[in-house]
Amino acid sequence: MKQYQLLIASLLCIIIVALTPIKSEANTIISVDGIKVNNTKDTNQTQPITNSPITLNGPAGEVTFYYELVADAKGQESKIVLNTENSELLIAPSSLSVSIDNKMVKSIAINGDKPVREMTVPIKGDALKEGVHAVTVKYYGVLKEGICVKQGTSANWLTLNINSYYQLNGLVKKSDVSLGEYPTKFVGTEEQPVYIVIPDKASTSSLNSALQMTSFLTNQSGRKNTVQIIRESKIKELNQNVVFIGVPSEFSNSNIKKLWQDANVKQKANALNLSIRTLKQGQQETSAMFVTANKATDLEDRMAILTNPQFSKQLSGLDLSVRDIPKQLKFTQNGSVALEQFGAENITLDSQSTNSAHYYYYVSADTQLNKAFTLNLKLKKSESITSIKEQTELDTSTNIELIVNVNNIPHSVNLRTLADSKDGVYNVSVPIDAKAIRDNRLIDLQFQTTGLGVNDPCKETDEKRWIYIEKDSNFTFPIIQKANEQKGITFAAFPYPFVSTEGMTVVVLPKKTDVSDEQLLKLYSAILQGVQQPTIQLKTAEQVTANDVEKANVIFIGGPNEQPLLQKKVTDLIVSYNGNKAVLSDEGFVSETAQQFSWIQNNPWSKGNNSILVIDHQGSTLDYMGNNFLEEIIHSDELATVVVQSSDKQFFTNAEYVKTNKQLSIDSKNGKSNNSISKWWIVGFAGLLLLIGLLIFRVKRRKYKKLR
Repeated sequence: MKQYQLLIASLLCIIIVALTPIKSEANTIISVDGIKVNNTKDTNQTQPITNSPITLNGPAGEVTFYYELVADAKGQESKIVLNTENSELLIAPSSLSVSIDNKMVKSIAINGDKPVREMTVPIKGDALKEGVHAVTVKYYGVLKEGICVKQGTSANWLTLNINSYYQLNGLVKKSDVSLGEYPTKFVGTEEQPVYIVIPDKASTSSLNSALQMTSFLTNQSGRKNTVQIIRESKIKELNQNVVFIGVPSEFSNSNIKKLWQDANVKQKANALNLSIRTLKQGQQETSAMFVTANKATDLEDRMAILTNPQFSKQLSGLDLSVRDIPKQLKFTQNGSVALEQFGAENITLDSQSTNSAHYYYYVSADTQLNKAFTLNLKLKKSESITSIKEQTELDTSTNIELIVNVNNIPHSVNLRTLADSKDGVYNVSVPIDAKAIRDNRLIDLQFQTTGLGVNDPCKETDEKRWIYIEKDSNFTFPIIQKANEQKGITFAAFPYPFVSTEGMTVVVLPKKTDVSDEQLLKLYSAILQGVQQPTIQLKTAEQVTANDVEKANVIFIGGPNEQPLLQKKVTDLIVSYNGNKAVLSDEGFVSETAQQFSWIQNNPWSKGNNSILVIDHQGSTLDYMGNNFLEEIIHSDELATVVVQSSDKQFFTNAEYVKTNKQLSIDSKNGKSNNSISKWWIVGFAGLLLLIGLLIFRVKRRKYKKLR
């Protein structure tokens, strides 16, 4: 009997263990309380297809968009409604067609007699099943009148308007996210931004990390406010993917602390720890990225993993800990920089894609300004570009050209003249105008093409011409060989030298006045442009020491009255202070009307070529960088060292003063040189007179001897 009881007890234990849920090391789905999740849309309500008009250019153009159903949709009301406007010059057989998942669903004729129309496309069958679906809108346009009318002109177009929408009896959501989809999946829209959530009382290291990450993600979108920093107590609703960044112990909000606990992020010492989790609330869900470390300084030291594309594109999986920072790509000894360091991959341009994206890079501090440099391109091209048959068929004046825009200065490469390829690769050296590198050292690079399309309306061809630019094409810059470092930094160079990767940039917060996260983000976004990222430290006025700034480029927010370190060097500042008030009249400004002002000068703690930027205010304003003052500094191209914004928002600089002093200095040097030359002329003239006197004396003496 006891044996049976023991057997029954054992079976019960096995059943209990089997039914007990085993907690995984990291549960990837987290239930959310206290914060509304609204990232999936109930499409019984209409949902816009696009938030900006989409123009399709003729004779043929297309666009594809996607939706994902959480479950099979039901009902008969599922549809896509396209509201379009087209050129009044269109004639038959112009058409508009829609396919779903590569299955043609509907086509309609369009013409210029009715330029505005609404097209309803029913969604049926497999297009209503759970999963991701692709909707492709195709436009074909024919222009009226004439024989052999050119179709690829600016008059051949159709626009898909923003009141186009889809309506499905189901739920749509965005696809699951992994670290491999960073940063793409963590860039929102201006209407629905991605939030970077930080603690209410974040340490300067955590705040610095969040500012760098937010700035990097914002620059990826190219639009303002698509990624925003938000404090934990202000987060009420999630309409997009979200990032939580900081040390878990710094967070105080109970809802956020529970998310960190449930996320169960794998914490490793001396490492950056990353995790992706799904936040779920009923049928609503969104993706969250947790960015943390055991110590805030460990997090700060490894932010390059998330802000340098060289490293971020290597991320993968749902959990990752990175201990060692890989070696960053840098200049080679001859000043060569590959396009890959601009953030460019291999680029293909053809008759449909004639323009590349814009790529940005800040050149090194040892690059000589106002010197010509070279772009060494490695190209492949379609054989039809230079074929004998094509040259005879086309007008002899037709050229196929690659245009290299460097800071909006065009440089031409005639693709018909290329010769001597090696394994199909052409090496082309493009001399770049010396004026293309500006004082701020930013290079804005874009490639364009002309002539790749066969623009002959009497010839129909499916021939596709293309060029392929390899990512290891490179710029070669002139390098300063001697130690005569660049001097005379002005606002025309800003944000250089604070963007330089050769040294450290330190941002110092004021002692008494709070600076908003939004204003700090504007400053960081100005510094963190381009692919390469400078090392930034964020410190308070109480934390920073002379050792911290001795070998750094420093941005002080607040003058000597807010910065004890500046107070110790007040006699070395180019703007003098009388008590707590700046004496701006010495620089040619009316002090009484000045509200916000800034100056740039050599770093008084540094023996090298470092600089400091001071941003200060006085009068009634409490903002250091409000009222677009920072934007004025960023976009200023004047050779000024002091800038002032008055109470009526006017912007003034001391550029004329700097120019005059520079000219006086040159005149002074020339004067000294002229004085030196004049002295030698006097000495020479006196010597000549002496020589003439000696000759006369000798001649007379000889005559006297002969007479005797």
